[in-house]
Amino acid sequence: MGGVNETVRTVNSAIRTLLFAILMIAAGFAGWKSYVLYNQPHEKLARIEQQLEKAHLDLTNRNERIAKLNSNLENKTTELEKTKTALRLLKLSHRIARLKVLDQQTDPESQKLISIIEFFEVNREGVPIDTQRQKFEIEGDRVYVECLVAKFEDQYIEAADLDRATAICSFQRIFGEHQKPSEGYELDKVGSSPTSYARGGNISAFEQKIWDDFWEIASDREKAAQIGIRAAHADAPSTQVHKGVTYELELRATGGFDLVPLPMHDK
Repeated sequence: MGGVNETVRTVNSAIRTLLFAILMIAAGFAGWKSYVLYNQPHEKLARIEQQLEKAHLDLTNRNERIAKLNSNLENKTTELEKTKTALRLLKLSHRIARLKVLDQQTDPESQKLISIIEFFEVNREGVPIDTQRQKFEIEGDRVYVECLVAKFEDQYIEAADLDRATAICSFQRIFGEHQKPSEGYELDKVGSSPTSYARGGNISAFEQKIWDDFWEIASDREKAAQIGIRAAHADAPSTQVHKGVTYELELRATGGFDLVPLPMHDK
């Protein structure tokens, strides 16, 4: 009887041990499962957040590169526009006068070559503005046309400003290579403006003010800047002339002069 009881106790103990082990295993499994169920979403969320952060960083870097490229493109576009404007201004010119060489003779006393020059202003189409043409006997075959020129800032020329859309000039004297400038023939009257610049037949008050105060403006940069003038000075384009040839004097919008022979059919 005692042996049976001992056996029963042993079996019960084994069963309890087994049950306890099973409970521990179940508890451990449940704990692991709970850990997995609790932490897995957090780990997944953390990975997603890392991916989003990396994507945001990549997007930020890409936007910075795009902004830099756009800035470079804008700078290049601005430079291109400035270049185009500069080229356009260099090409933009206005016919303002012509010199027709009527004859060339050698003076019997001085043995100097005398060029008979007919000088007249023209409009944009090359048509003479005044029917009365001036004729001059120039010593030599190198002819100079002295002008006063006022050049405006490019910004006004680019914007086609009413009064400052192009450089303006006033003819002063015409003379030859063997003559002093002071011995040259007077062209425009002092303080006047070329007929080709007159608006509706009358010089504008703005231009008249420039010619009246020309040398004061030329020597005072601050005063010149106030009315948009970049430079004001005298110039004397010249060329060697030949009998029977007509030369055209052009003034670029930026203030440079061209004095070139015309084709025969334009003379």
